[in-house]
Amino acid sequence: MIITRKKLARVALFVCVAVVLYNVFALSIGGSGVPSLLSLLVTKYPSRENLENRSLNDEQCSATFPGLTKEIDDAVARGPFKLDKAPQDYQGLVQGRIKDGHLYILSADNRASRQMLYERDAVLHQIHRAITTSPTPLPDTIFTYSIIDNPRQNSWSFSRDPKIPGNYWIMPHFSFWSWPLPFIGTMDEALARISTVEKETPWEEKIDKVVWRGTTWFNSVGNTALRPHLLAATKGKEWADVESLEWESNSKGANNSIRIEDFCKYKYIIYTEGITYSGRLPFHQACKSIIITPPPSYLMHTTHLMRPLFSSTLPFSPSANSKTGAGPNPRWTQSYKPSQANVIFVDPDWADLEQTVMWLRAHPGVAEAIAERQRELVADRGLLSAAAETCYWRSLIRGWSKVAIAEESAWKDAGDGVRWETFSLTVKSGWE
Repeated sequence: MIITRKKLARVALFVCVAVVLYNVFALSIGGSGVPSLLSLLVTKYPSRENLENRSLNDEQCSATFPGLTKEIDDAVARGPFKLDKAPQDYQGLVQGRIKDGHLYILSADNRASRQMLYERDAVLHQIHRAITTSPTPLPDTIFTYSIIDNPRQNSWSFSRDPKIPGNYWIMPHFSFWSWPLPFIGTMDEALARISTVEKETPWEEKIDKVVWRGTTWFNSVGNTALRPHLLAATKGKEWADVESLEWESNSKGANNSIRIEDFCKYKYIIYTEGITYSGRLPFHQACKSIIITPPPSYLMHTTHLMRPLFSSTLPFSPSANSKTGAGPNPRWTQSYKPSQANVIFVDPDWADLEQTVMWLRAHPGVAEAIAERQRELVADRGLLSAAAETCYWRSLIRGWSKVAIAEESAWKDAGDGVRWETFSLTVKSGWE
């Protein structure tokens, strides 16, 4: 068969028309979860080699992880600020210095609990790793960070409330080094186990229920009945596997706990904030499961990449007419279509949780697409990868150094501090 130029032109025209018609169809039924064919054709994901490379330069980081550093960019845009020295025994606070490519500890709370020490040192390990793997020298700077749940002004913290004005900077969670619990461990270990679960558990075989485990009394400062109301809303429901953790006497484990990767065996994962944030969020984001949560009050360093579908935009929801319902608010100003969303925000009192689950069950294609978009951020775009973590840290250090003004008069007695290599052994910021 001879293919003439005229026939090739006809084939090309047919393909173009098909692409246009498909995209028009996808846009016209925005609630169906149908992706744009053009987006499918042009999407390019970072290579596995890049995602594991902790030595990407600034340009490579920006190209590989677009939008990752939004929190830092916004903080730098607030402009210069005076960095005051805090008392050495300030609870949960570390004051440190980066100088000539080395990490020094100026002061650290020495009354910290074992868990606080884990968190404090995990952060220092991350900072040190970001410094030593950097392809170019990082700027000299003095920094402070706090591991206390409530964010601290002019410091790095694990989260912030965008509704509260102030100079708050978000750093990666301590679990990016390790969360020393038998059912979590290091980030890469947890992600590898999650990937195994995802390979072995296709969507149609996942448990068609919402899942949650937690401590009932550990509630958000903005919603003190968050967890009790969740237990009440799901009690006796066939669509829910929701339980309060039954802690063993030493509090190192719970009889009914679920390994972090096993949450991914469920189609729907309930996320509840703790006093402020909850460190489980990044791990749940790694699942091809739908995260269902009231609109979070506190943002971690990747939370801004959530694209929420508000339950109040669905026709069944009683929160559509509720003054406290899950609708766009000062923290979350945009609601996405089902064909765009990667998370679902429900009523803060869980009033429409059951209806939301029933709606997802009735629209399995939409549900799977929402879950797939969430999984894509981690599995394909590398949101929690080794490279993304160190890229974020180096951007944080560089951004901070541009605007944090540590006046010599305030820090003259601090000295250089103790090198991290020594501090990691002695746990002392001085020789006294």
